[in-house]
Amino acid sequence: MRQQWHDTVQALLVGTNRGGGDPRQLLDDCAAFGVAAYGATVPPVVREAPIREAPASDDRLPGEAARLVLEAILGLDDEVLLTEWCALAKAHGVVAEHRRLPALLALGTARPGLRSAIVEVLGSRGRWLAATRPGWAWALGAAPQITEVALADVLDLPSAQRVRALRRKRLSSPEETTAFIVEQFAVQKRATDRQVLISSLETGLGAADEPLLESALDDRSSAVHDEALRLLRKLPGSALSARAAERLFAGLWLTQDGFEVQSDEVWSRRVDPIEERDLMRDGTEGGVAGRIRGAAASVPPSYWTSRLDTDDAGAAAFLRRGAWAAALLRGVADRLSQAVDARPWAVAAAETLTGMEQLEMLAGLPDDIAEQAVVAVSLNWNYDLLDHACAQLPAPWSAETTRALLNRYAALPDPRWRRGRPPSVVLARGDADLLGANWDALTKRWPESTLELEVLRLRIKLRESFNQEDS
Repeated sequence: MRQQWHDTVQALLVGTNRGGGDPRQLLDDCAAFGVAAYGATVPPVVREAPIREAPASDDRLPGEAARLVLEAILGLDDEVLLTEWCALAKAHGVVAEHRRLPALLALGTARPGLRSAIVEVLGSRGRWLAATRPGWAWALGAAPQITEVALADVLDLPSAQRVRALRRKRLSSPEETTAFIVEQFAVQKRATDRQVLISSLETGLGAADEPLLESALDDRSSAVHDEALRLLRKLPGSALSARAAERLFAGLWLTQDGFEVQSDEVWSRRVDPIEERDLMRDGTEGGVAGRIRGAAASVPPSYWTSRLDTDDAGAAAFLRRGAWAAALLRGVADRLSQAVDARPWAVAAAETLTGMEQLEMLAGLPDDIAEQAVVAVSLNWNYDLLDHACAQLPAPWSAETTRALLNRYAALPDPRWRRGRPPSVVLARGDADLLGANWDALTKRWPESTLELEVLRLRIKLRESFNQEDS
């Protein structure tokens, strides 16, 4: 076909007056061969039955203003704004307009992080629509279609799939899967396979897993050992926790100025084999400070409240004293989820940690506690560190947090690449009412007209549009 088209082009260039031939036939060839060579394929005939008509729906739809705001948000492709729109729609008892449902379902399919917000505004029509495509099954609360393999074949899967497959089987068949993990751990020669087996225990982690994790502390592979130790530190009442508590009691002397290392005790001597197996091998728990940190990371915060006979706030304040405050609070930061009141611990640890350690700790905190911790410790941060920490706080922030962080940004010099431009994370995540009330101050401090201000305008319109629903 290509050769015939090439010959036709050559004949056109020469012309029928010089090359001979029928002009009409040449033009017919040009039309036929040109389309054959470069034209699009004819779409196949679809013989599937059309989708049945949607059932009647009595869902409440938003007003025109809220619909226009959603349209603008979808055009802007802003996930934070979309999440906020969905939250307000749910609070006002309305669902998304029907013609926006395909776009929302497509977004939720492509971005799993948006699903929990989108599913709240689909309504009955959206759920009916989700049932028409397998890829939209998440909107019906159904698990995605996953081809399960036999337990005996799990370790033959690609490395990225093995842990997920074992964790799914821990949920569906916990006893059988746990027995398989114990059996395979004893015979697997490759350290990567043993690490996969240990990592899979994180789903459904319980006291029954302690014997295998304890045995893995003697594994020759540092990666296997450290993964087992990480999981053991999550187990309340473990033998590891008891050993660490004994070291802390014997090795730390209680003084008015905080804890001091007890002479002629645990940490004044070289590390013994038993303590060595209870420390990370990645280099973070070497030396006296590292050994203290490892022990502190192996006991729950209740150890300190019990030993000091006080509450979480009192214990956190006491651990901030003394030469070993940083080591102790670095360890406690790994166990904040087990505290009765994590707030004082979070603030104390955040003020003691530095750089990435601070950010990693803040990322693991509940939303409200993380906000308080960032506000408490960010007084002397530079712009980049503040921006990174604020980006980890889920939106929308409380008015108090917004005010405090806005003042932090306003007091800092703008980086060269953002001179005169407002901090986007504040305008996108802060309390819209407070930011709207401070519009003049914002535009005076950051006079550049940017997309960030347009996002804030849209957020203000968003809240106003739903307020109209109530009027």
